[in-house]
Amino acid sequence: MRSVLVAALLVVPSIAASQETASDTLLTVNHYLDWEQVADPQMSPDGSQILYTRRWVNKIEDRWDAGLWIMNADGSKNRFLVKGSNARWSPDGTRIAYFADGEPKGTQVFVRWMDAEGATSQITHVSETPSNLSWSPDGRSLAFAMLVKSETPWKISMPAAPEGAKWTPAPRIVDRLHYRRDRTGYVEQGTTQIFLVPAEGGTPRQLTKGDFGTSELGGFGAPSYDWTPDGHTIVFDGLREADADYRYRESYLYAVDVQSGAVRQLVSKKGGWTAPVVSPDGRTVAFTGHEYGTFSYHADEVWAVGIDGSGMRALTTYDRDLGNVRWSFDGRRLLRAGRAGDEQRLLRRRARWQPPRHRGRADAVALIDLA
Repeated sequence: MRSVLVAALLVVPSIAASQETASDTLLTVNHYLDWEQVADPQMSPDGSQILYTRRWVNKIEDRWDAGLWIMNADGSKNRFLVKGSNARWSPDGTRIAYFADGEPKGTQVFVRWMDAEGATSQITHVSETPSNLSWSPDGRSLAFAMLVKSETPWKISMPAAPEGAKWTPAPRIVDRLHYRRDRTGYVEQGTTQIFLVPAEGGTPRQLTKGDFGTSELGGFGAPSYDWTPDGHTIVFDGLREADADYRYRESYLYAVDVQSGAVRQLVSKKGGWTAPVVSPDGRTVAFTGHEYGTFSYHADEVWAVGIDGSGMRALTTYDRDLGNVRWSFDGRRLLRAGRAGDEQRLLRRRARWQPPRHRGRADAVALIDLA
């Protein structure tokens, strides 16, 4: 009994010490439910307005909710616009497409006119969650990625269940290497495909098909993709091979014809190639990645290849990963964000790559001249 009492006395101070002291001046766990986030800023085509997503904690339903806010480019007139997230301006700036809860359930695609009336239409009525929303260059269609489910059948014969019976569900059959992930648990079996839907609404058309990996490390995420300026082709990443589940460190670039759905491989060099971005003239595709190797880690570099798959070349050699690649309006340069030291800033790169000259925690976004 004495030993139990001593043990209890040792435990109680430890529990008390683990309780955080409330504070009005320090960030503590008590402030978590008041936390808000802003993300995904989108500049209007004419450069006059910025649209962004604002997220907050729904304390009643224990989830994150999101709304779209808009402000002038100089920061003035910041105001709430509509409930939703991940908005994208139409090419002419007259509309926005975004995600919001809709019918029959869950996340759907909506389009809102950006005039005084602000008319809004629900564009999709899908059963799975869409992602990676993008306008076609002519503003007539919307592309998005969505899971197409598949399942491994239960092959043992069982008697038919009587009508209204509540039998134990059939077991989950797992025959894949990647079937769950951290912070998610079991993932739905299937492949994330690219779909097209008219911007005025209608039935989505599945553009890509087949059971394949959509990204590196098991293909859990949606493919990255970009349109060619003429709207005839979409370039995307993935691994369109039957054994993609076992080659999870590989990813390649493909081009799909929007009209026919025909797919051709754009980059076949073995490696992890992702995030394609088509140049304004449609002749070149910039992307990130690295050649295949036995290393445990390799910083991604910026590469370029012709839209016909020719002339693949590395544009950078850097010692850390950089951010998203973007083309300049004239197509002669690439802008890419990254991190140097503890901050994220701008780096400039000319035609022949040279390491940046750092000043303290120097620059970290690159301009890469292709001329």
